[in-house]
Amino acid sequence: MQLTTGSRLRAWGASSGRRLLGLPIFYKVLIANSLIVVGGAVVGTTLTLLSTGNTEHLPALVTLFASTGTLLSVVINWVVLRAAFRPIAALEKAADQVRRGNFHVRAPTVLFSDPNLDALTATFNAMLDTVVLYQNRLRELSLRVLSAQEEERRRIARELHDDTAQRLTAQLIWLKTLEDRGGVADQHVLGELIRQTASALESIRAIAQELRPPVLDDLGLSAAIEGLAAQQRQRFGLPVSVTVRGQRRRLDPALELALYRIAQEALTNVAKHAQANQAQVVLSFDDQAVTLEIRDDGCGFDTSQPPPHGSGLGLFSMRERAQLVGAELSLVSRPGHGTLVHVTAPLKPPNLVASHDHTEAAPLAAHIRESER
Repeated sequence: MQLTTGSRLRAWGASSGRRLLGLPIFYKVLIANSLIVVGGAVVGTTLTLLSTGNTEHLPALVTLFASTGTLLSVVINWVVLRAAFRPIAALEKAADQVRRGNFHVRAPTVLFSDPNLDALTATFNAMLDTVVLYQNRLRELSLRVLSAQEEERRRIARELHDDTAQRLTAQLIWLKTLEDRGGVADQHVLGELIRQTASALESIRAIAQELRPPVLDDLGLSAAIEGLAAQQRQRFGLPVSVTVRGQRRRLDPALELALYRIAQEALTNVAKHAQANQAQVVLSFDDQAVTLEIRDDGCGFDTSQPPPHGSGLGLFSMRERAQLVGAELSLVSRPGHGTLVHVTAPLKPPNLVASHDHTEAAPLAAHIRESER
């Protein structure tokens, strides 16, 4: 029975201790200061009365001083601690508003605050300013992504209408002519039909090549970039040389796709914005990593300033693609001295499992392809 009672007392003591330790720091400080004042009042009154030999009213005086000291301690500490903890309460309210999605709230500066708490408040507000800045930047980039998608759709629709549709219309006219002749075709008509059909197929093939080059899946990154260089010369008149160093090899599909799109975006920026006479692409393989460099002799720009008009979204896209496959992308440029885009990627991107048939990155590759739509 004694053991049971002792166990209950210990359990009660432990529970009371946990509840006491779980109190807010405001009440911990208030209780600690009150106990100090009460202890000082009791001990001081007792010693004073004992030294004078007047112990007749000792209990009453000790009770009076202890009660008065406790009351004054609680009142004074309450006022002082409330003022001292007001910045923390303001921070708590602001943090709750942020949790609810209001990123424009700011923690106010209050009177009688501690310098350290003022610094914490300033840091918290500066963090919110940064979050709002990134939100605005992300919103701007999202709008530019949507605009770029719509522009690409308009371009494809225009090419289909102005080129492919015109060729097919011409082919239809020749077929009507053939029909009017009773199905009898001479050599000239047959030759024209063959030419129109081949031209329409070539136009469709060129559009498909821009959307998703089959050579990337069939022959790999090296061949795809060489094809991209030829395409840039044909489309923009930009001479692009390609150098492949090290042993050519097939890479992870997600890595090949990311590097190809980075090269495509970089060369498109060169053709449209750099006013360059030529560009060089260097693709290097070693045992641990693959390196991609795109260099031009164009006008360049100041990297400490916002990118030139029209190229900001492309730079953002290249950095995002590099991060997806664990690559490091650096950009070196200055006015009048061209631009260098340097990408170094590990042969095995993070969070991907090696596979002999190069299908290990299917989920990530699918994610990247989905982001291109």
